[in-house]
Amino acid sequence: MEDYILDQFCIGEEFTLHEFELEYMETKTDKNGLDYDYFKFMGKLSNEKVKEVVLAYNCDVLRGLFVTLKS
Repeated sequence: MEDYILDQFCIGEEFTLHEFELEYMETKTDKNGLDYDYFKFMGKLSNEKVKEVVLAYNCDVLRGLFVTLKS
């Protein structure tokens, strides 16, 4: 297993940092009743092995990061 560090994202940062590089996907509610807005990152990625990054925000604060690698 390889490690991939995406230092351009930080859990807890505000939505406005990447606002113009995001494409809205959907809103989901977790088991605790919290709504998370999911956005696809459309900007330039710092790691060429990464295919797609999806960011999950709650109240405009980054709470999750999902990464798809190129095969």
